[in-house]
Amino acid sequence: MSKLHIVGAGAVGSLVAAGAHRANIICARYPRTLDTAPSIARWLDGTQFPLPPAQSSLEVLGEDDVLLLPLKVYQLSEALTEWLPFLKNKPTVVLLHNGMGGLEVAQQVLPLNYPLLLATTSHGAFKRQDENNNNVVVYSGAGTTQIGVPVSSAELDHTKEMDVLTPKLRKAIALLNNTLPDVTYTPNILRALWHKLSVNAVINPLTALNNIQNKCIVHDQFSYLRHAVCQEFVDVASAYGFKFCAQDVHQNVIKVAKATGNNFSSMHQDVKLGRKTEISAINGYIVDMGTKKGIDVPVNALLVDKVNAL
Repeated sequence: MSKLHIVGAGAVGSLVAAGAHRANIICARYPRTLDTAPSIARWLDGTQFPLPPAQSSLEVLGEDDVLLLPLKVYQLSEALTEWLPFLKNKPTVVLLHNGMGGLEVAQQVLPLNYPLLLATTSHGAFKRQDENNNNVVVYSGAGTTQIGVPVSSAELDHTKEMDVLTPKLRKAIALLNNTLPDVTYTPNILRALWHKLSVNAVINPLTALNNIQNKCIVHDQFSYLRHAVCQEFVDVASAYGFKFCAQDVHQNVIKVAKATGNNFSSMHQDVKLGRKTEISAINGYIVDMGTKKGIDVPVNALLVDKVNAL
């Protein structure tokens, strides 16, 4: 029987663990420190239930198991390196994080042609402490998860879906869908991740730098920055074969900012709590990829410098 293994104790990973518990799916959690792992989950309907204890030691995973890493990009290399001795049976590894660059990290650590999936989710969750100082993960908004095999658009044009999505990977996707639906297979997951990057590249730094909720970035005072970031994103994405329209990208940013208006972005929360931000995996990624192609992206570079200076 397949078993789901979740690395870390972040809000999204804890939410997935709660979904697994509700669905009676065998699941293990591996937080970096046990005292940070939520012990209680609060679902959308307001019901609360205890979560099984987290594990302190790693174990060798079975071939049909799934290792989910809902971590920040800068945490991936250390986590994958630590887990590598326990992956000798080649269980499916799933990366689930904001920003970009995780694929490159995984490819450096994992063996060639390792069974790997990339995912992005719109489910909402956050962690808090209750009146008894218990760590609680709160399911704050239902969403969907897109998942797929990391192959380029050019490769997809010459590869049948059945060749890319093996039975093993299909089984892993089905397990995740049963855990926290809906999980949808996306043939061009890399484009989906670039698309999400365009939203994060605007909302995250602007909310972090100005200490505002998502909805505030639609104000006229941020118009120039919004449009400039979107245009630079389109220029860089195009150089890597991902075609976007700057106007459509900007309109989508506005749509997401309004839909999540009362939320504070993850980067805003990182700055508020004094944690390391993901700026290098978001705007920094656009800068790095632009530099490789000789594309100037001064506004994204400026935002990187300003966030790093906080």
